[in-house]
Amino acid sequence: MKIKSLILGSAAALLAVSGARAADAVMAPEPEPVDYVRVCDAYGAGFFYIPGTQTCLSINGYVWFQAAASSARHADDTPGYYAGTEDGWYTGSRVRINFDARSETELGTLRGWMRLQADWNEKSGGALGNGDGAVGIDQAFVQLGGFVAGYGESAWFYQFNNSTLNYGSFTWGGLYYGYQEAQRVSYEFGGKTGLYGVISLEDPKDEFSYMPNVVGRIGYGDTWGAVALTAAYDHDRTGQLVYGGLDRDSAFALSASALFNVPSMPGSAFKVIGYYNTADSNYGPGSPIAGLDILNGAGAVIGEVGQPEWSVLASFLYQATPNLGLIVSGQYFSDAYAAGTKDKISNTSAWAAELEAVWTPVKNFEVRPTVAYTKGESMDGTVSGFLRFTRYF
Repeated sequence: MKIKSLILGSAAALLAVSGARAADAVMAPEPEPVDYVRVCDAYGAGFFYIPGTQTCLSINGYVWFQAAASSARHADDTPGYYAGTEDGWYTGSRVRINFDARSETELGTLRGWMRLQADWNEKSGGALGNGDGAVGIDQAFVQLGGFVAGYGESAWFYQFNNSTLNYGSFTWGGLYYGYQEAQRVSYEFGGKTGLYGVISLEDPKDEFSYMPNVVGRIGYGDTWGAVALTAAYDHDRTGQLVYGGLDRDSAFALSASALFNVPSMPGSAFKVIGYYNTADSNYGPGSPIAGLDILNGAGAVIGEVGQPEWSVLASFLYQATPNLGLIVSGQYFSDAYAAGTKDKISNTSAWAAELEAVWTPVKNFEVRPTVAYTKGESMDGTVSGFLRFTRYF
């Protein structure tokens, strides 16, 4: 009887414990809701809210592979626009990632922007190699309203108020328009249509002074296209050893740009840009022979070729189909100044031409064949180009 009572008591205790656990399971609190990523449509496609904040973030970029080639072989050959100054071909790859964080404040949009980039080139710095590409911070700046400060592309060529038709020609390389990056503090105003402008103070980098370079632009954009006038003041261009002495002086650079959309050809447009320099400076388009040595009658190096006095660039984009664009571009350069001086050097005029096709067989995938021809006065012409495959994201 005692054994039976013990067994019945143990079973009752086990049932009580099981029931308590079951009750605990039923009465457990609901899990906290997950804060899923939300789309932010305030700044266009691709932005999302950083969880727990009111800051919108966009991550985008591209990856490309290319095979490039140049016909330049001798010192008398004009340097090729692509693939350097050596004949033959080489391969290269690039990855670029942009981070763009924005939020609204009582003083306007607060923005932080940075770009990571890595390149792998078979002929990196003229040396063969296939090692890993080093990742670096290519550009970064902070912006509040129209105020911008940081390291990025110079305001000299940042044309048409951040539209997709910036820089020089419509081609990927853009021909010669004076690409450069600088530490700068600037103020921008206006939108993609109507009146806009920018004033920028930029670090001259190669000058020893407290005075920054000054770049200003005023422009107007509408559905028909855009126009812009840009001016740069390089106050103390440090010269090189030319004709036996150093020439340190200020220089002005001017650029007038016009872009016209073709009404009867959707997506097609024509662009023309003129450049003028009062002396060699940090601004201007450069040329196919910029940086080449200047020799005296005895064959000794007395300087380098600098900016041309003036240059004219024209480019036409024909959008043959929604997936195929065809581009033809040309540029002429007058006689150039000796680097760092106001002295013009004869027989230093040049010209360049470029053909390019842009084919997008599927969304975010691009095939781009390009061929360019460069010719300096009294030099042999050079053909160069590339075939590139790009995946955008």
